[in-house]
Amino acid sequence: RISSVVGDQNDIFLCTTATGNLQLIRLGEIGYFRYNSKGRQWEAMLYDGHVLKLKRSVNSQMILNYHPFLTQISQSFILLIKENNCVLLPPFNTVETLQITPPFLRKLKEKYPSF
Repeated sequence: RISSVVGDQNDIFLCTTATGNLQLIRLGEIGYFRYNSKGRQWEAMLYDGHVLKLKRSVNSQMILNYHPFLTQISQSFILLIKENNCVLLPPFNTVETLQITPPFLRKLKEKYPSF
């Protein structure tokens, strides 16, 4: 049974990679999602330094629908935010600045009033 292999299914992100393979990833293994405008596809930035390129047909809304804590902060970034907290732990604490753009800041404030 797959449930005994993966454990808590609320913590699992199931995606189709650019090569067409299905990939199971725990949300805790994902630092953030980034849109690669050059490749015109979303990528999952993993804690071990790997970049998982998602299938080109995957859009931001599809990613956001995977889990209620996934939140888009700009056209190019989706993060996991829980209870008004967004903390990037190593190795992501030294990555580029992930700026929240004004339209997405309004949405964040609606979702998290104390943000």
